[in-house]
Amino acid sequence: MASDLLPARSRARLLRRVLAGVAVLGVLAVLGLSHSFGRAVPTGNYRPPLPPAALSTGCFPLPGDARLDLPHQVRWDGDVETATGVRRELRGQYDLLDRDEALAEIVAAFAAVGFTERSRTDDGETVSVELGDGTQRVGLRLAALPDTDAETLVRGSFVLDLPVVAAASDDPVCADPKSTKRWGDRRLPR
Repeated sequence: MASDLLPARSRARLLRRVLAGVAVLGVLAVLGLSHSFGRAVPTGNYRPPLPPAALSTGCFPLPGDARLDLPHQVRWDGDVETATGVRRELRGQYDLLDRDEALAEIVAAFAAVGFTERSRTDDGETVSVELGDGTQRVGLRLAALPDTDAETLVRGSFVLDLPVVAAASDDPVCADPKSTKRWGDRRLPR
């Protein structure tokens, strides 16, 4: 009986060694080939495609096709109910300029397409300007952000009160809220 146990123990030991050897070889094979499994192909392009700037698409142009020639971004663009009826409200932020420079750039953009300044009020924080071209009225409220300096990118905000305009194109980009900033019912607080 002792002779029967010895070969069984030897077989079990041999089987364990073989299994351990196969496991080690399997791990080495996986490590050796792992560089080709589950890795993305390097493209050098690590940013997702950005949507076009809201006013660059031509989908919802400014009156007279005015062009804002200052560093800015549109945050929201939509139609709102006002005391005088439905108007378009475009909210944005200006960059790298002080309040007076940004104001001059926006007023100049509308002056370049025939608008003239009708009134201006300045309470020291917010400047309000009304412009007109004889048939259309444009309102502008502009304010600097507090505590900005030469190192601050976004320096202030502006709101344009504009006539309502329909989409100028049926291009799919004109229906994309990320491009047009027309978020539907999701409105910013006043």
